[in-house]
Amino acid sequence: MSTYRIEFITPLFSKGAYDDRPEIRAASIRGQLHWWFRALGGNATEEKVIFGGVHGGAVASRIVIRTSALPTPDKRAEIPTLPHKNGGAASPKWAIPAGQGFDLHVLRRLGGLPPASEFSFTRAFEAWLFLGTLGLRATRAAGSFVWSPTGDAEPGYPSDFERYEAKCQQLVKGTSIRFALLIEAYSNSEAARRVVSDTLGGRDDQRGGDLAPLNYPLGKVFGGRKTSPLRFRIVRIGNQHHITALWDGRVNVTGNHPSDLAGIIKLLAERKPALGQQLERSSLCV
Repeated sequence: MSTYRIEFITPLFSKGAYDDRPEIRAASIRGQLHWWFRALGGNATEEKVIFGGVHGGAVASRIVIRTSALPTPDKRAEIPTLPHKNGGAASPKWAIPAGQGFDLHVLRRLGGLPPASEFSFTRAFEAWLFLGTLGLRATRAAGSFVWSPTGDAEPGYPSDFERYEAKCQQLVKGTSIRFALLIEAYSNSEAARRVVSDTLGGRDDQRGGDLAPLNYPLGKVFGGRKTSPLRFRIVRIGNQHHITALWDGRVNVTGNHPSDLAGIIKLLAERKPALGQQLERSSLCV
């Protein structure tokens, strides 16, 4: 069993049956691992070997994900999901605040995984650790976290941004995922979350129609839900925070093409320069 201590650096918006009881759910983490496995090029056959499944004959998962609460006070708060807005427009929801965390346990069972499947699972798991988030508004950097392994678990959290960036580029190499560590440093994670939350296409965005020709590269809710292929996470090293940007380039999954990425970066640079101009100077714009 491998164990990681997870600490949230932006609020986690995640709940079960009750809106006012935010909780950390192992099923949500498994969902993230499925997403990363597929995004990195994993196929359905190997996915069933690793995670189990029922189609074509039931197969039990060889991977077990468990969580355990830390011995700290059970804190929760109503926190804006849209931190760049004020009052009710900020859409506050009950959340687990930054600074709280949990222990994540990853167990192999049923004899473990074949070597090739072990490599694929480890890659997906590490991609989630370095690039992923958790919960509602996860594509806008809510549920960002840092971690520290216990015992002989790997990997450890990088000690500088250059190593962080190099590891992320290694994880997505040869896939349809593009990654960039943005240049500006922030003194706190909430300042960075405000920047990535303030994009385009919200309910009060009178110019959101400009996103339709680009097939909504920031996602949409009305007229059919579509997940944003442009995703963000906050990274903390020491006392500094940076925004990471990720583009899901799987055209068959997202319906978006590279020209859509170029188009949304141009629009953001014009209308939301705090974010867009960083994207223009990043490797996503190459």
